[in-house]
Amino acid sequence: MTSEEQDGSRMIDEPEQRVSSRQRIYLGLTKTGADMFSVFYIGALFGFYVDVLHMNPSSYGIVMIVFAIWNAINDPIFGYMSDKKKLDKKGKGKRSYFIRMSTPIFFIGYVMLWLAFPSWSQTWLFVFLLISLFIFDTGLTIAGLNLSALQIDQTTNTNERTRIILIAMLISFVPLGIASFAPSLVLTSPVLSSWHMSLIFIAAGVVAVIFMAWGAWKLKEHSLEEEGIEPLPIFKAIKETFKSKSFIFFVIFSFMMNAVNLNLIAVMPLYYKYVFGLDSMQIFIVMAVTGVLYIPLLFAYEKLQKRFGLRNTFFIALILMVVGYLGLYFVNSIVLLIISYGLCLWMSSLWWLLVNPMVGDIADEDELRTKRRREGMFFGTNALVTKPASSLIIFIFTAMIGFYGYGNLLISKFNFTEISGLSRLISRFGTESSVTFGFRLGVGILPLIFIVMAFIALYFYPLHGKKLAKVKSDLEAYHKKIGVLDKIRLEK
Repeated sequence: MTSEEQDGSRMIDEPEQRVSSRQRIYLGLTKTGADMFSVFYIGALFGFYVDVLHMNPSSYGIVMIVFAIWNAINDPIFGYMSDKKKLDKKGKGKRSYFIRMSTPIFFIGYVMLWLAFPSWSQTWLFVFLLISLFIFDTGLTIAGLNLSALQIDQTTNTNERTRIILIAMLISFVPLGIASFAPSLVLTSPVLSSWHMSLIFIAAGVVAVIFMAWGAWKLKEHSLEEEGIEPLPIFKAIKETFKSKSFIFFVIFSFMMNAVNLNLIAVMPLYYKYVFGLDSMQIFIVMAVTGVLYIPLLFAYEKLQKRFGLRNTFFIALILMVVGYLGLYFVNSIVLLIISYGLCLWMSSLWWLLVNPMVGDIADEDELRTKRRREGMFFGTNALVTKPASSLIIFIFTAMIGFYGYGNLLISKFNFTEISGLSRLISRFGTESSVTFGFRLGVGILPLIFIVMAFIALYFYPLHGKKLAKVKSDLEAYHKKIGVLDKIRLEK
């Protein structure tokens, strides 16, 4: 394989294109905090409101759809604001300013999410959840897209961008590992009340905000942006964003992948509970076994990216995802469950490792055309499209399980924790098909539709091979011409 075929990953390996270890650590700490908030929100919110607070599944799905409208408005606006802000000459940058400013906002919204009670009416649950989500997402959107932009605006080297994300994922391994399996353990506990669950999730948020505040305060940016250049007007910025063929196919791919990965996190606690009847210790074993390979696989993914490029590495991940999700639909043993869930989870981690470097390549191509760094706009517009993906797939999932009888479980007055496995559950509510088929369908088959669409979009994604190698080469020449690389060297 020639250097051109390797997606330009070996190009621009000069010292000024490398990010300091200290900066990588601060970025990693900030991302750890932000990801902890996201994991608890995605992994616990559905089960907490629907299974613990007894909110109607259809009402929850409607909240997610209404909420998606707000996401459609705020993401590109915040992305444009991030790009438009002038560089801070004191070295604190502009992206880190937005991260620090938004952290208290989404922390307040996060705490509110867990302050609802089972005694509330369906109307109050609906209204309170919607308001809390608005506050939480506004802050997290500002912080998240600026953090993503900051991670790729330090260098144009794909390998270095991947390494920045890799270090962040290594730092977050233990905190996110705990955050990942905690919702399943908490929500299936036979001894915890809803109030105890709320306290646990709020305490986890306090830990996350400490990580985030510490990292964000220490961040110091070395931007690739040319000083003194005026940003594009907002409507022209939107127009230029959708002129990018690379971005169009990426955002379709991103929509499908976000839906698949976020659905996995959100619905697995209920899958464990109603399909396999697992207790907290069994869930812990499943997640511990699948987590053992997390760190070595991250380094393997980095090697795959260097060897095959981003696009081909994602093709490999999609194929393995199909195997994993088919397994979740058919399996009946714990061993096969671990293997199937592991494949889905491991390929999900590959997505989170490589998605930002992919956006970085698109921003590099765009800079050659517009002469501006516009990571914020690309991340904001991507979020505009992809955040509704999680709402859509959860809406479909809730409709599926409602159709196949999940609502009967909520109406019933019996204690879920007294049911052991499928046999007693089925004896009370009918055949296995009427009780568990909806869960198997929603967890194992529904994602396959999105994966097929992701494969098609990735096939037509043009920014790879010789084309990407030329973009990297031309951008290096342009940065040398305008003195950006010299500026970064002097700052270091």
